[in-house]
Amino acid sequence: MALTNAAYFTALTEQVNAATSCAELQSITTSALEPVLALQTSITAQLVKIAPMLALLTGPSADPTAIVNWLNTFITAYLTPQLAPSVTLAAQLTAQAAAIAALTAAIESKAAQFVSCVVTVPS
Repeated sequence: MALTNAAYFTALTEQVNAATSCAELQSITTSALEPVLALQTSITAQLVKIAPMLALLTGPSADPTAIVNWLNTFITAYLTPQLAPSVTLAAQLTAQAAAIAALTAAIESKAAQFVSCVVTVPS
């Protein structure tokens, strides 16, 4: 499973490299990064929401065997399937951060090719 859409970022980088003016580069930068940064914000918010539930993935050490078995069953049969997809969110966020950094570098490199070009990268 891909953690980020590499082809999407490659296409964005190609658009950046094909820019013929500072204004076009700014437009590409804004339209490319705003939705990606919004997705990262959403992923981060979801990770914060599920953090307390993730703590339940490890059963408590209780002496009575029946309680331990019930807790382990609850964890493995209910919580783990419910929360397992969220484990990839942190890795996805990291992969997207790297892709955004590469795209930002391409934007800055292209901006340097235009006279007095200042491109504002959304944050």
